[in-house]
Amino acid sequence: MKKIFLPILILALSVFSLQAQTWVQQTSPVSTDLNSAWAVSDQICWMCGPAGLVVRTTNAGTTWALANTGLSGNDFYTITAVDANICIVGAGDGGLWRTTNGGTSWTFITLTPPAVFMDVVHMFNATEGFAMSDPVGGSWKYYITTNAGANWTAGPVTIPSVGSEAGWNNAYDALDTGRIWWGTNVTKIWRGSFRGPWTSAATAGRLNSFGVAFNNASTGVACFQTLSNMGSVDGGLTWTVGSYTPPATAFALKSVKGTGYMWIGWTLGIARSTNSGTSFTTQQALTQACYGLTFASVNRGWACTALGQIWRYTDFVGIDPNNTNVPQSYSLQQNYPNPFNPTTTIKYSIPNASFVTLNIYDALGNLIKTVVSGNQAAGNYVEDVDMSSFASGIYFYSLRAGSFTETKKMTLVK
Repeated sequence: MKKIFLPILILALSVFSLQAQTWVQQTSPVSTDLNSAWAVSDQICWMCGPAGLVVRTTNAGTTWALANTGLSGNDFYTITAVDANICIVGAGDGGLWRTTNGGTSWTFITLTPPAVFMDVVHMFNATEGFAMSDPVGGSWKYYITTNAGANWTAGPVTIPSVGSEAGWNNAYDALDTGRIWWGTNVTKIWRGSFRGPWTSAATAGRLNSFGVAFNNASTGVACFQTLSNMGSVDGGLTWTVGSYTPPATAFALKSVKGTGYMWIGWTLGIARSTNSGTSFTTQQALTQACYGLTFASVNRGWACTALGQIWRYTDFVGIDPNNTNVPQSYSLQQNYPNPFNPTTTIKYSIPNASFVTLNIYDALGNLIKTVVSGNQAAGNYVEDVDMSSFASGIYFYSLRAGSFTETKKMTLVK
């Protein structure tokens, strides 16, 4: 279990409340709907909306600015970004637009075959991406890129559609290029991989899966127009009725991969789960419907709403209160106690904001547990690891942050 601690490396403490789990409304440059959001890091986030609207922050939302020079007349419903410069938006008419200079100029991307309503565009990393539009001529249209979104080719597998089957913007999630899910307006949720195959799973008669989110390869949640959530524990092969019903129609559902954290946004509120969607606790009341959620980590995220509201989320999970020094180098400490039964503590330091993974492997090199997987700010971190479900033996824990990798051995004795 992770610990909640006071933050470190906050240079201007007067700017931040030191309360955990805080949503704060930020100053928005617009008063029209914001339909979708994409957090690149704890400092960089992009959002999009109708009539060519794109906004961006590079300072954690202290300021937001228009980043849509030359865009007009296109209603944008989905957005993804690689960094503060490269961003791609998808439009209701099936178009994709791309900038490589922070929104100063945009290039229209020609898709073959043409798309209709663009439900999702998603960059997995700096080069690989996925885009999917509503069906045309009896099949879904999806596209892949391997050059940072400069060019897109049609996916190699035909995905059949039936009748008026269509998707929803933001009703999508992916762990990587091999595990992708999206919701529909009919009684099914699709799953597949970058290059196929694709299969659909029934949703017990429930229409309109407005949101789909997975914490790992097995555990996911879907939200629907008026009914309780549904859950999957087999990677979306099957879906069963869950125990949580949002207070009103939920339009947004997002998870942080490799954790149990998940957020759901509905008309007039946001709630958080720490147990992969089994239960949710309301965190923030809203005055407008939440249309989009995005998270750089369990400690930083944003919500966008109707009429242009922007909310930033801040928490301080996993930060070590006993070491507030700015780390000068990457390091992974020996776990303690060691040997242990069944819990142990692992500390590590990262001098720069990085995408961080902390994984546990058995003696044969098989990945058995992901402790951390997400963007983290520079700082000193501590994780409590519970190995109660594993047998006695030698295990290895490995930290990867940017180009840094280090592995250490630990011993579980029961």
